Order: sequence, then structure tokens, then C-alpha cells
Amino acid sequence: MTNGKTGEKRDPEKIGEDQPYMKHVYDGDAWGIFYLPIDDFEAELPELGKALDHIQQNHGEATAVIPNIGLTKASLLLGTSFQGVKGFAIIYKKRNL
Repeated sequence: MTNGKTGEKRDPEKIGEDQPYMKHVYDGDAWGIFYLPIDDFEAELPELGKALDHIQQNHGEATAVIPNIGLTKASLLLGTSFQGVKGFAIIYKKRNL
């Protein structure tokens, strides 16, 4: 599967290195935040699960997943009153190493 916004091939099962489509937007002492942009909610829901697994294996425990709601590609066809999920913020608590 590719990320429609950047055309990058998604491979979240790759352990260790964060994938380019997973934006590490905050990296504090105890907490971190990733942003996962999506184009098609239902089709890319498995990507959220893979991203959660990647974060668990490499960074720490995901404590919250917050959807980013707003205008999507479907809004162009269905009107601006239609809104959908554009991505997810994933907040995680870092592991004590």
C-alpha cells in the first residue's frame, strides 16, 4: 500500500526505523507523539494497527489515539458539510530504558 500524499510505500512492520509516513512530531523526556496521515479511513485502518505495533515495539506504550477530523477528498464530491478522518495523533509514554 502506498501513502497517497507522498507516494511512499508503507512498511510499518520494519522494526527499528520509523517509517517516513509516520511523522514524529514530539519527542519529550517521558512522552512522544506521532502523526499518521490517511486518505481512506476504512482501507487504511490496518495501517493504524501496524503503526501502533511499531510504536509499542520501538518507543513505548500508546496511551491515546486522537482522530484528526476535517475536510477530505470526499468533501470535494459531497460538499464541505461532509467531513472525515484525515489522520491520527498517537500519544505514547516512553519506556524506561
